[in-house]
Amino acid sequence: MAANINKDRTDMGKRGIKRFIGRMWYLTICLGFFFLAWQVNAGEIKPMMSSQLEGKQRDCLDCHRLPNVQTNAGGFASQAFCLECHRKDVCVKTVNKTKVSLKVDPIEIRKGRHGFVGCIQCHTDVARSPHQSITGAQCLACHPVHNGAGQIHAPHLRVQCQACHGVSKFVYFDKETDQVRPAHVNDKKTPIGLTDHTLQDTNRADFCQRCHTPGNKVGAAHAVLPAKSVICIMCHDVSLTMGGPVFWVAFILLILGILFTVLFWFQGSVQGEEKSMHRKVGLASESIWGTLFSRDFFTILKTIFFDVILQRRLLQESVKRWFIHSLIFLPILFRFFLSIFTFFVSRIGPESSLAVILINKNSGFISFVNDLCGILILLGIVLAALQRLIIKPPHVVSETKDNLALLLIGLLVLMGFLAEGVRILMTQLPPEVGLYSFIGYPISRLLSLTGIHWTAVYPYLWWTHAVLGAVFVAYLPFGKMRHMFNTPLTLLLNYKMK
Repeated sequence: MAANINKDRTDMGKRGIKRFIGRMWYLTICLGFFFLAWQVNAGEIKPMMSSQLEGKQRDCLDCHRLPNVQTNAGGFASQAFCLECHRKDVCVKTVNKTKVSLKVDPIEIRKGRHGFVGCIQCHTDVARSPHQSITGAQCLACHPVHNGAGQIHAPHLRVQCQACHGVSKFVYFDKETDQVRPAHVNDKKTPIGLTDHTLQDTNRADFCQRCHTPGNKVGAAHAVLPAKSVICIMCHDVSLTMGGPVFWVAFILLILGILFTVLFWFQGSVQGEEKSMHRKVGLASESIWGTLFSRDFFTILKTIFFDVILQRRLLQESVKRWFIHSLIFLPILFRFFLSIFTFFVSRIGPESSLAVILINKNSGFISFVNDLCGILILLGIVLAALQRLIIKPPHVVSETKDNLALLLIGLLVLMGFLAEGVRILMTQLPPEVGLYSFIGYPISRLLSLTGIHWTAVYPYLWWTHAVLGAVFVAYLPFGKMRHMFNTPLTLLLNYKMK
């Protein structure tokens, strides 16, 4: 009997727990519906303030309402509000005593990709008194900045989006905003409308010729230059393009040179194997992978850092030789790592402020670093030339390969400085920005005294610098600088063999 009573109590306890859980679910569901209703009510489009003040209707609320422009309906409502005035001819703007029409064709807007985008989403500063826009359409509020190394180079960061993507081919350089902007008048000084929302076809062959033509007024080169080649990554931010036949030839020679170096390296003995090439490759691969995935990996990294990058062994032999070599080698290596870092940052977060700083060669950091690395390289080349040609210590042999390498690097840096000076001059870079380039800006000031039309000369300077860079890259595996490739490999293999 006692057992039956305990069983009944247990059953009652279970039923009580079930009722409690059921009530909790019911309460949770009720609270959920209440919260959902509250959210829906909160999402209603309401006036920002009472529609009446002291018993009188607020006429200002006819304009200052709050549509949800993140939806198609809200964007359409925003356009409809603006078009109440801007579909008429009465909307005009006076620019330099010239009246420019601000009439907008709603049909053209509907045809474009911004057909249901609210006007105030692009023209973010028009809701003001007096009703006017100072900054114009803010395309970067939605779209990330173009990568600096592709077809749109770093100087185009100073070009307003509408100057390229608008259909009007008339542009000018605005010194007040330091930007290339669409012009309000054409070449005949006749007012033109800037309200056409049709976008330019950027794939047209003549697309870039609105600026890159002889006699242009915006400081653009007279010729359209290709994107920097991927082989220029040793010193520059680049895109994954080859850039032209010159760079293709250099790239092919670089690959052939590396393969030739590897084959020549395998002509010798590899861990005791002297005959079978297949066996040599297998032993070398096994040695490299075994080294990389060994527990001594960080020790190997330390060895590479001190012996390859900081050149510890050369320092032990001669401080003077180490100093001269470091002046040339370390700036090049730093520029290479900076280019790699810039490439990944600009792809991962192109809209970030760090990416914009890194791809913008006019930014203070990049300008200063580029000039500092260049001047250090030139100093190292001058000291190396003094060693080889004048001082001539016993341990220095003036080999043709060494001299050719120094000559190529020196000419490459000098042409880079000259091209940089011309670019600063023709793009009219303000002094407060250009002074960070402490070598390029003084050169630009000197060039300004010559009276030469440098916009016509710049393409030749650019191509000269590019060809020198291509020759330098192609020459790497054939000259004394091939140790940049085989020294790390030799260290890895020798470390495993120990």
